[in-house]
Amino acid sequence: MSERTTVRVGGVPEHFNLPWHLAIDEDAFDDLGVTVEWIDFPGGTGAIMKALEAGEIDMATPLTEGAITAIANGNPSELVSIWVSSPLLWGVHAAGTAAAETIDEVEGGRFAISRFGSGSDLMSRVLADEKGWTLTDDRFVPVGNLDGALAALPAGDAEVFLWNMSMTQPHVDDGTFKRVGIFPTPWPSFAVAATAAFSAAQPGLAAAISEVARGRAESLELDASLAQFVVDRYGLEFEGALEWVRQVDWTPADEPIDPSMVEAVTDRMKALGRIA
Repeated sequence: MSERTTVRVGGVPEHFNLPWHLAIDEDAFDDLGVTVEWIDFPGGTGAIMKALEAGEIDMATPLTEGAITAIANGNPSELVSIWVSSPLLWGVHAAGTAAAETIDEVEGGRFAISRFGSGSDLMSRVLADEKGWTLTDDRFVPVGNLDGALAALPAGDAEVFLWNMSMTQPHVDDGTFKRVGIFPTPWPSFAVAATAAFSAAQPGLAAAISEVARGRAESLELDASLAQFVVDRYGLEFEGALEWVRQVDWTPADEPIDPSMVEAVTDRMKALGRIA
């Protein structure tokens, strides 16, 4: 019996990655001779890309803009496929007790971000750019993850926080956060990336693993019980889970990366000074 390959895959602990967990539970990677080990990264894309760079994981599902930016800035990784083709709906949040009611009313505030280079960092800059606001690095407060923001905003250490709105809904409901707006990404939300070293050592394997996971996602989209599954596994309210199911589109297994999309993201990040 040939030796199996263990592949370490990282991603955020959110329902976008549910197909990976199901595929692992169902031994869907067995035909590839692969054991996939999943590693959660609550800190988001910045932490994921650092782990890829350090060789701590082999593959990951980072936010598209974060992956493209990190790779353009020298991270020794590469895009394998697009994981989620629908945009991510970023909730724009203030503290629950804040006077602000709209996005325009948080102008001038400090942005809580998980870390520099993360999606919360990059999308805060995209939002500010679209609003015509000028941001300098001292307007960003790294807080590590969602838990850090849950502490920072009520304490007055930052005034604004962008994060996946479905994951922050419980904290809006309990009054810790106030959602003052929604800001969708102008591109597909999540990609699959792999380290260049892994791709060189195992040519084609990253793509094959991605295809299996994307195939599981395709079947999951047809499952009428998906919303309830998300409620049971991730603790969302049913209506919120149902709305998320209506909104999310995992990328079909045979769909290639659109070069024009990569170019558009690259150009936007260059214009924002995130890519040299």
